[in-house]
Amino acid sequence: MSGTAMTVGWVELRDAALSAIRRGWPVTPGTFLGSDRRWHGRDEPTGFCPIWDTWRDTPITDPAHAQEMWSQQPYGVLLVCGRGVDVLELPHRLFGLLPAPGVPQVPVAATAVPPRRWLLFTATGSGALSGELASAKVRLHTAGAWVALPPTAVEFLSPQRWLEPPQNPSTRRLRTTDEVQHGLLTVLLRSGTGADDDQG
Repeated sequence: MSGTAMTVGWVELRDAALSAIRRGWPVTPGTFLGSDRRWHGRDEPTGFCPIWDTWRDTPITDPAHAQEMWSQQPYGVLLVCGRGVDVLELPHRLFGLLPAPGVPQVPVAATAVPPRRWLLFTATGSGALSGELASAKVRLHTAGAWVALPPTAVEFLSPQRWLEPPQNPSTRRLRTTDEVQHGLLTVLLRSGTGADDDQG
């Protein structure tokens, strides 16, 4: 596939990797779906994952390196969490509580794979998730985790997409994970929404 002309999707992935790095977000390449509907990018990949086993220790932070990598293959763009950027993952039922007073505006992406989830991008904080948010099925992705950045496709479905892009003036400056958690918890308690058996 190395000699194949770059498609629009390929160019968009390369641009996404470069944009992330220019914002100071470390990334790593992920496997990708070929026209044969199989995963490519590493030896015998069985699904969507980083192409390198050393992704935690060797994230790409240099635009020239990213330009080279994403000019070779249409790799997925994975954010390496815990290196300045964390991600709070909310179940669909909680997203109706936002936006709300007291919850800082941050970049937000929607996952492509049901049940739909919402990814809130924040500045790395304490690395701990409050018990109340954990009970409400909120997940914290920090050191040792990665998440797919738009427009990466993680399944045979539409790709991840931005709802609040990071380049918007209101979301350009990341707020700390702790600050966003505090705002979410306040809204959660005020609404009376808590833990339940909802999977989405």
